[in-house]
Amino acid sequence: MTYTADLTAIWNWLPVFRAVAETEHLPSASKVLHVTPAAISRTIGLLEDRLELELFNRTGKRLVLNGNGRALLTQVQDAMNCVERGLHALDDTAFTGPVRISSVGVLTNYYVLPAILELCSEHSELEPELRNLGTRDAIEALLRGSVDVAFIYEPMTLEGIQVERLGESTSSIYCGSRHPLFELEEPTLEDILQYPFSVPQIGDTGQVLDGWPSDIDRSIGMRITLLTTNLEICLSGQYVTVLPDITARPYVLSGKLRRFGFDQLPSASVFAARRKSADGEGRARGVVEAVTRRVEEVEELLR
Repeated sequence: MTYTADLTAIWNWLPVFRAVAETEHLPSASKVLHVTPAAISRTIGLLEDRLELELFNRTGKRLVLNGNGRALLTQVQDAMNCVERGLHALDDTAFTGPVRISSVGVLTNYYVLPAILELCSEHSELEPELRNLGTRDAIEALLRGSVDVAFIYEPMTLEGIQVERLGESTSSIYCGSRHPLFELEEPTLEDILQYPFSVPQIGDTGQVLDGWPSDIDRSIGMRITLLTTNLEICLSGQYVTVLPDITARPYVLSGKLRRFGFDQLPSASVFAARRKSADGEGRARGVVEAVTRRVEEVEELLR
C-alpha cells in the first residue's frame, strides 16, 4: 500500500469506520451517519479490501472490532480530534464555541463552576460542557479527546498529558454544634480521636480523599462518596469529619460547625490536566487561567 496516495482513497471512509467501530452495531451507526446499513456495510468492505486487512470479526450479523480495528480506531480518533481542535483553534481567542471540562467534588462547586460562570458572563458565546469524573476516568477522557481540560487532586504522569499545579485546597477537622466536642475547651488530637469519623472513598492513588495521614489511626463510623453527604453528617453532630475549609467556612461563621487545627493534615494540591498537543487551544487555556485565579482568591480568603 502506498500510504500517501491511498490515504486520499480511504479518507471518506474513515468516519464511517469510526461510527461502526464505536458502536459495533450497523443500525446504530446508520442513525449517526444518516446512511443505510447496507451502504455502511459496503463502505467497510471497501476499506478492508483497500487495506488488505480485516478490521472486524463477523459473528452472524454482528461486527466485533478485532485487534487491527482497535489499532486503526485509536489513530482515527486521534486524527479526527486533531482536526476538530484545529477548527476550534481558528477562533479560540474569541472564547466562542464548546469547551469540555471535567472536575469533581469541591473542585466543581468552589473552584471550577464559579470560574466558568465568570467566564460565561464575559464571553456569552462560550459553551462549557461540565462533566463529573474522577482522576482515572478524566485522564482516559483526555486521551480519547472527549474532554479538553480536567481539574484533579491527584497528579498523573502519562505520555501525551501535561499536568500543572494551580494551588492548594486546605482542610481541617470539624464537628457540628450537637457533637460533644463542640463545647469542649481546647480539645487535643487525643480527645478528637476518641470519636468516630465519617470518611470519603479511596482515591485512584490508594489514599483516602480527605488526606488523613496513614500513620494515625482513627475510628471509622461511616464511609461516604459525596462531599455534600459528609457536610450534612458533620452538621448533624453525629460524627467528626475532615472538610475542605472553603466548604465549612460559612457554617463556622454561622456557629453551626467548629474547626479544630491539625498540623499533620496536608493540604490538597489542585491540578489542571490537558493534552500536550492542545497547547494552542485558547478556550481550554482560558478556563485553566480562570480556575487558577479562583484558586488564588480562595487561598487569600482563607488566610
